[in-house]
Amino acid sequence: MPELPAPTQEQAAHFDYLEGLRGYNYTVHVKGILDAYERAAAAGGSAPATMAEAGEIIAPSPLYRFAAATQHQAQKMGWAAARRSLEGHTNRLAEVLDRMPVEPLGRLVLDPALELPEYYTERDSEGLDDIHLVPGGYWGDPLVGPVYERGGALYRMAWRTGYTGSPPGALMAFAAGAPAGEYRRILDLGCSFGGLTMALREAYPDAEEVVGIDISSAALRWAHLTAEERGLAIAFEQRDATDTGYPDGSFDLIAGFLLLHELSAETLDAVMAEAHRLLRPGGHLRFLDMPPYEALPPERAFLQSFDCEGNGEAFWDEFLSRDFKAVLSGCGFVHVSDGPLDYDEPGYWGTAALLRTGEFRIENRWVNAADKPAA
Repeated sequence: MPELPAPTQEQAAHFDYLEGLRGYNYTVHVKGILDAYERAAAAGGSAPATMAEAGEIIAPSPLYRFAAATQHQAQKMGWAAARRSLEGHTNRLAEVLDRMPVEPLGRLVLDPALELPEYYTERDSEGLDDIHLVPGGYWGDPLVGPVYERGGALYRMAWRTGYTGSPPGALMAFAAGAPAGEYRRILDLGCSFGGLTMALREAYPDAEEVVGIDISSAALRWAHLTAEERGLAIAFEQRDATDTGYPDGSFDLIAGFLLLHELSAETLDAVMAEAHRLLRPGGHLRFLDMPPYEALPPERAFLQSFDCEGNGEAFWDEFLSRDFKAVLSGCGFVHVSDGPLDYDEPGYWGTAALLRTGEFRIENRWVNAADKPAA
């Protein structure tokens, strides 16, 4: 990955503190909330059957409010600390981002005329930054790539090893997990900083082309630079996933990572309709995202729902409460199935993983919509 400026000793200590704070919050505070919930449910004679019922027990707890506030503030402090660690290096980082390889392996195609959709930018004007509380969103800061490289790794509790420079094994396992077949052209929808795109290229080295699309030019610049430094031939293109402009049946495999819960219901429907158009007959559509509320015990679903308000996830509740398999079936996909990704990775995606299983392991949601009917 592109080398970031080394943090000062004080900044490194701050990062270590924030990682420790997040870890303590998950392993002590959240565990305390769940222990208290179990005692209260047992005293009531029967376990709550719904998220709302579980919330009536959990929400009044001072420990819950404290843990929620700690998570929210730790997230904001993490981004601020990451950005501050890059101050004084802005010009050099801008030069790195503008530097193009003499003989690039892949390509970067930006569209200055692309109009960013309102759902993507509107909450920034309210100071809410609708994706993970990133200041300025993914589009408002030209250095969002370096910021996310450090801040995302901090969120993943691995800031010393980096984010895209050490792709999580779970993502590699997901990328390689498509049904056996020949995948000549592969598309990563909403590729962001290219984590899944690069995993797909490594999983399918013989593919003619691996393409990642996103609407953030700043994210794509970082993704392209990272892929080139890792020796991966990938095409990164600035396109809207609701209307990509590619011909019908352009791709054999279409995938996405943590994209679905960032979309409104209307936008999600449009993206899935476009994916149906782009997938060749017999191709596969796969997504890795958060587990739906119905797959979780009521108390864990309620705790997971905090991200909707506390982590800038505007469409979190809407998506995780929705029957996504029905959405796919309604678009014309067949053999639609979902379930947990069978992969353990301690310390990765700590918040969701803890609330999903009670321990640090990955249990994200995957959806495989296979064998689109022949035209």
